[in-house]
Amino acid sequence: MFIVETSEYEQAAQSAEVVAFDVFDTLITRPFMRPTDLFLFMEKEYQAANFANARILAERIARKAIRQEIDLDEIYTQMDERYQFLKDREKELEVAYTVADVSAKALYDKVLGQGKRIILISDMYLPESVLAEMLSVCGYGGYERLFLSNVADRNKASGDIYDHIVSDLGVPADRIVMIGDNKKADVDNAVRHGLKAVRWVPLKERYAPTHRKEMSFFRHRKTVDASMIVAVDMLMWAEGGKHDYWYGIARRFGGPMAYSFGNYLIANSQGFDRIIFFSRDGHIPMLAYKELGGTLPSSYVYCSRKICTAMGNLNLADRDSPYTVLRYLYGTGRLEDIALESMKDFESAREYFEKNEETVREACSDALSEYRGYLASELSGACNVLAVDTTTMRYSSQTLVDECTEARITGAYYATTAAGEPEHIVYKDRTGQRLTWSYVNLAEFFFSSAESPLEDVRDGKPVFSSEIPPEEAFRQRIQPSLEEGQMDYIRFASGLFRKNDICYDPDTVDAWLRVLISSEKGSDENRLSGFRWGVDKGHRDYRPLLFRASQLPFAIKQKVAGKLK
Repeated sequence: MFIVETSEYEQAAQSAEVVAFDVFDTLITRPFMRPTDLFLFMEKEYQAANFANARILAERIARKAIRQEIDLDEIYTQMDERYQFLKDREKELEVAYTVADVSAKALYDKVLGQGKRIILISDMYLPESVLAEMLSVCGYGGYERLFLSNVADRNKASGDIYDHIVSDLGVPADRIVMIGDNKKADVDNAVRHGLKAVRWVPLKERYAPTHRKEMSFFRHRKTVDASMIVAVDMLMWAEGGKHDYWYGIARRFGGPMAYSFGNYLIANSQGFDRIIFFSRDGHIPMLAYKELGGTLPSSYVYCSRKICTAMGNLNLADRDSPYTVLRYLYGTGRLEDIALESMKDFESAREYFEKNEETVREACSDALSEYRGYLASELSGACNVLAVDTTTMRYSSQTLVDECTEARITGAYYATTAAGEPEHIVYKDRTGQRLTWSYVNLAEFFFSSAESPLEDVRDGKPVFSSEIPPEEAFRQRIQPSLEEGQMDYIRFASGLFRKNDICYDPDTVDAWLRVLISSEKGSDENRLSGFRWGVDKGHRDYRPLLFRASQLPFAIKQKVAGKLK
């Protein structure tokens, strides 16, 4: 957080009779990096093709054809009839999406507490009533007057509004101090007309020096989604607070993912009578869905790659399937052959399976029957189910549940890495992308619960592994920080956008993740750069979560295996 040194402002205010504040980018700001990005947002939100360009051009034409200090009505007289309904929407969104600069608010309150007369000055086309409501929403009260350029027909940009203010107040110019972000309009012109002035450092200027990668991301993407992502990051940064590293990366990077996916699920949940979230990676999506106002009856369904392999995907073409299945059957007491205890490699597992195939398949069938009973209880009365998971290549959890119930199952995924036949929807389709390692792992890392790897479901209850590898133990220790960070982002963004169902563009979210990935150099075990992630069905093979060149042969092997499958 950039701590604003306010002594200069306080000293200037102390000797003044009247303190004048600029409004935009001083007292208040918006959740966009550029003011005109609001128009891009409206274009997207209301499907108004080319609105942003038309709105900018109309303002320019109105200033030349009508008068320099035009109002909103005059701007819209220069616009096509098909855009007229957006005039009221623009006013509504300006009020809804305004936010106070917390440092400016603290200064304002201090000056107000000293009993100073406060006036506000703005070069703005919005009606005075709208601007007053925006200020009220941000908690600004107690000011004496609001001088608005489109009402006074004078502005700060030329400086002539200052003579108007001095005359109107009946106060000597040198007894007024102006505080604003624009050096020419708020400082130089104020001083030229006899006022005292101090430049306010706007939030964007305070954020940029320590967030160069973030600002580069914004400049290169040039989309409204990029603008919003960086603006929210900036506004959270401005609020400060001390948190650990894991909370910080979860809030800043996992937060936009969870927020978007939660809103995506809500937007696509019509027509379903139940929503289920698969363990463990469905944990954060479930919390996000509920926090954002999802209303479908929900269940948290225990499932894992190991269970899917044993019950619904027993295929010898998979090199590790026989081993995974036999370890599962022996570990859960479903197959008690002592020979399985010392089995440690894929080849011996395959040989055992081929010699005892009938016994193995019978044990798998018994496990499947019990699992069907568990699902029947979880999905009782459901006819049309939305089944949520983070990522998939083989759609194994969805396929298993679909085979175990009569309900219609539609998958809902944050990302898919291969085409699949089961009916599904997806926020980010990665089919055909060459290297998705880091992006797939990051989604699962951020969205996963603190639970240990699932061994089985018995009597309708989960049975977790009692052998916790050190990598899993570390993940469990940091998971509460990851969860808190993401949920705090969701609450912050939801409040900022007044619960509108904002769903960032997935390609932009990926680009935002690259800001995180590019910052993680080396292999620090206390940071993401050194974090290791389980990549196999049995949670025994742990590899770097972020892609490293050393993992290229393994990644290619996994990709080829997925295509062959």
